[in-house]
Amino acid sequence: MDDLEEIRRKKMEDLKDKISEDKKKKVLIEVLALSGCSHCPSAAEMAYRVASKYDNVDVSIVNIATPEGNAKARKLGVMSVPAIVINGKLAFVGTPQADMIMHDAVRKAM
Repeated sequence: MDDLEEIRRKKMEDLKDKISEDKKKKVLIEVLALSGCSHCPSAAEMAYRVASKYDNVDVSIVNIATPEGNAKARKLGVMSVPAIVINGKLAFVGTPQADMIMHDAVRKAM
C-alpha cells in the first residue's frame, strides 16, 4: 500500500508543478499607438494597470509611425489606433470599456 500511496503523491506533485508552470506563461500586451492620438494614453494606462496585477505580464508601447511599428500594424491589419495586441494576436481596436475585459483576454493568453 505504501508504494501505491507514493505513486499517487508523486503524480499529484507533478500535476501541481504543471499547473504552476502554465500560470507562469509570459504574456505580452502591446499597445499600438501614435503620437497625437487622444485615446492612446488611456489604452496604455489600462494595459499597465492590468499588467500590474500579474507577475508574468509585460507591456510594450509600439509607435506605428516607426518602420517596425508600421510593419506590425500592417501585418495585423490594424487601420486605427489604439489597438491592443496580446501575445502577437490582435485583441482590441480602441480602448476596452473596462479593465475586466482586458483581464479576461490576458487570462486566456496564459
